[in-house]
Amino acid sequence: MNKTSILIDKCKWIITQDDERTVLKNKSIYIEDGIITEISDKINVEAEYVINGENKLCMPGLINLHTHSPMSLFRGYADDMPLMKWLKEKIWPLEQKLTPKLCYLGALLSCLEMIRTGTTFFVDMYWFPIEIAKAIDRTDLKALITIGVLDNFDSSLRDQAINQINKFLSEIKAFSPKIIGGIGTHAPYTCSPELLLKCKEIAENEKIPIQIHIAETRREQAEFEKKYGKREVEYLSDLGFLSNNVLAVHCVWLSKNEIKKMSEYNVKVVHCPISNMKLAVGGVMPLIELLEANVTVGLGTDGPASNNCLDMFQTMKFCALIHKHHRWDPSIVNSQLVLDLATINGAKALRLPNVSGRISVNEPADLVLINLNSANLQPIHSSNTIISHLIYSTSGFNVSDVIIDGKLVLKNGSFMNISLSEVLDEINYELSKLLE
Repeated sequence: MNKTSILIDKCKWIITQDDERTVLKNKSIYIEDGIITEISDKINVEAEYVINGENKLCMPGLINLHTHSPMSLFRGYADDMPLMKWLKEKIWPLEQKLTPKLCYLGALLSCLEMIRTGTTFFVDMYWFPIEIAKAIDRTDLKALITIGVLDNFDSSLRDQAINQINKFLSEIKAFSPKIIGGIGTHAPYTCSPELLLKCKEIAENEKIPIQIHIAETRREQAEFEKKYGKREVEYLSDLGFLSNNVLAVHCVWLSKNEIKKMSEYNVKVVHCPISNMKLAVGGVMPLIELLEANVTVGLGTDGPASNNCLDMFQTMKFCALIHKHHRWDPSIVNSQLVLDLATINGAKALRLPNVSGRISVNEPADLVLINLNSANLQPIHSSNTIISHLIYSTSGFNVSDVIIDGKLVLKNGSFMNISLSEVLDEINYELSKLLE
């Protein structure tokens, strides 16, 4: 991929997300070979692209720690249903008919939505992961693709899953370094102990992350405890599965002991508030307790069939609101904390060299610019107002420009190297055949 030089000239506001949470005003940013090389009052250099930052805010690209990108094909297909009924009667039967091409197109649509709404890195879990990688490569996003596996405690399915993992991890190495492979063990109730431990072994040998759904609903935890005599995190701890490369998704129904174990093993947690509310999981993830236990928590949208949107600005707002409402305390989760969850905490959870979640010299250039000449983003009283606006007022569609790995992929709201209309035509044609 050819990287370019970009000058963001006289940017009105820059949200750095550095250790001091510095907010800069009227500064310029110069990017070369994928890296931020200078931030100063005035930069006198020639650049291939010059962006007028006079009425724009620049912030780190958002990090979406959990989604199922091909499921954009199912957006709106089956809504307002209980989780297990939704899965068993609608989603799983349709997934049986998915083809590699459909997964590619669904992932492509999701990638375009994420870029358009300010996401520069995401974590995926689904079938046909190489097709997902092809879609990501076409759009220039950065991603961790975890191959979805389960065996339903069937040894033949287990062997098949392990072979698929090894094949995928070999094939993914042919792609750009911005696309990383990982393992997506579906859940403790769908993966045998043997499969979980084998996945951990492979992940440790390959030095890659593992993603797993944990404690999404109260019924899930209750049935698991009835069957095994212990809760899911306790079970995974005793099994020897937990480690610092595990991304635990949802984690709504956790006990104090489970939070303690997550802290002990340095497990990373992914909070998906909109999906949890839409599927009515009945509880609120214990965010404050996890943070007090020094557990790294980031944010995810979950899949576009259970959200139904991949706009991380929506996810940030809902994150703030649900915890304020649940705890009867409007100060419990402030806007700066939520912004941290979607940027630097996402980077901490991933522990990857090409993702920082901040704007700083010598860091990767993954930047989002927001047009401040919008009715929903005015007035601006101070730098504190800016952070508040990002969480409570901004829509992803306020994003004007997106730079990923030093490459301009969205300019003035338009994709640089891909036609959205052509993608939509192809998707609609393929979907009409599927739904027949």
